[in-house]
Amino acid sequence: MPLFFLLLLLLLPAHPGHADNPLSFADSLAAEGDHYRAITEYKRFLHYHPDAVEAARAQLAIAHSLRAGERWTELDLALEKVWKSYPGTPEAASARKLYADAAFARQDYPEARQRYQWLQENAQNPGAAGHRIGWSFLAENRIAEARQSFGQSAEETANDWQRELDDYQQLPRKAPQLAGTLSAILPGAGQLYTERPRQAAVAFALNAAFIYGAIEAWNNENYAVAGILSLFEIGWYGGNIVNAVNNAHKYNRNQEELFKQRLRQKFGLSLGWREQAPQLQAHFRF
Repeated sequence: MPLFFLLLLLLLPAHPGHADNPLSFADSLAAEGDHYRAITEYKRFLHYHPDAVEAARAQLAIAHSLRAGERWTELDLALEKVWKSYPGTPEAASARKLYADAAFARQDYPEARQRYQWLQENAQNPGAAGHRIGWSFLAENRIAEARQSFGQSAEETANDWQRELDDYQQLPRKAPQLAGTLSAILPGAGQLYTERPRQAAVAFALNAAFIYGAIEAWNNENYAVAGILSLFEIGWYGGNIVNAVNNAHKYNRNQEELFKQRLRQKFGLSLGWREQAPQLQAHFRF
């Protein structure tokens, strides 16, 4: 009987399914979001099986886990290792694309454009890279360059982009200098101009209160109190102007962001390459 069980143990695989997918445990960790341990397991596999068929996939998987943790410097090094160690493989092509997307995701748009330019010149489906170059210009509000990049799309799409960019330039915006000037003339007026009525009321009330208090103290010959209140008023007055200017910038950014969100929905923006189609998944902020 013991001999029978010994033979049975020898015939049964120690880890069912492991031979078919030696990276299954590391993959499960990555799928669960445990990227630190996943990277360790992928590296363990590469250490013991550097020449395995799955080695290129393991190295690319390390890069994906680094991307999930926004470890940008390590990610670039890992991706470079993929295409240098496994040239001509599908993983090498994917690494090149992720390399460009990573620069976009961390909002390093000049670097992203250089990497997408390489894809345009050396990879299949160059239109996808050109599309993303246009988005990088739009993210920096460089409308002329974005217009030129999107103009290279298919005719119907290019015309849509031209109309959208015209609308983008005509968005209602607030002039920061005008907002500051209004609040300098009358505290709270700049806040009202930037559609912040509560802030306008607070700014007007505080400045009015300190000015009134300083004048009353001066009239009552309480010069020390008048001086202290005047100093506080100078701070509130200056802060009221700066706040109005900042509100104008925030208003403009909100208008632009809402417009870009609509564009992302209309044109299917995501960062992640798919077969024959440029798609950008929303992993980053414009």
